[in-house]
Amino acid sequence: MIVTAHRGFSGLYPENTMLAFAKAEEAGADEIELDVQLSRDGQVVVFHDDSLERLTGQRGSVRDFIYDELEKMNVAKGVYGDKFGFNPIPTLNQYFAWVKNTGIKTNIEIKNGRYYFEELEEKTLALIAEHNLQEKVYFSSFTHVSLLKCKKINPSIPCGALVVMAAGNTGYYLRSNGLDFCHPEIKSLNDEIVADCEKYGVGINVWTVNDMAGLQKAHAWKCRGVITDFPDVCKAWISKN
Repeated sequence: MIVTAHRGFSGLYPENTMLAFAKAEEAGADEIELDVQLSRDGQVVVFHDDSLERLTGQRGSVRDFIYDELEKMNVAKGVYGDKFGFNPIPTLNQYFAWVKNTGIKTNIEIKNGRYYFEELEEKTLALIAEHNLQEKVYFSSFTHVSLLKCKKINPSIPCGALVVMAAGNTGYYLRSNGLDFCHPEIKSLNDEIVADCEKYGVGINVWTVNDMAGLQKAHAWKCRGVITDFPDVCKAWISKN
């Protein structure tokens, strides 16, 4: 079962930072999940929230600032204060320059939710091609139309639909739309959904698995992977089971 580090090793380090990504690699994560948005000047930026305030203390959104302004903001400030020093908001280009020299795959979440970014899919795919990472990435999103757009541009890159409450016949819904993975919240997953995904050849990557009960359930269901804030704990448990 594959272990995906949720926003990097976000259980112990500032999420979606190069520090959290490096620590995820050290912890033995197989994959890293991260989130992408566009800055005001069109840079593909790694950041989760619609608002900057929780993490940086700055009001506004990523789309309100050019990247030269965003890189001066400390992602760790809002949660950790000065504990980890200064951690800037990375670009996807910076992340790719690092990850391409590792064995890690990347789950790229397209953050077209509260705001739909024009050309986010195209710009992300262009960076993937520039770094020759087509075999080491896949997409996820709650906005399933973004996944269909990614598939239209490059059908070879897998896509996973994020769902909070997975509906009945999920496997059929995803496969009939050309999607490869189901990414359900752990508390919504059940035997029926697992069986339907298996029937239609849809892999399951379940989130966010941060306790033993969830990890054991995912293992029993033979999920493709778990998305977790604590990749070290999951890797240690899986290695013994």
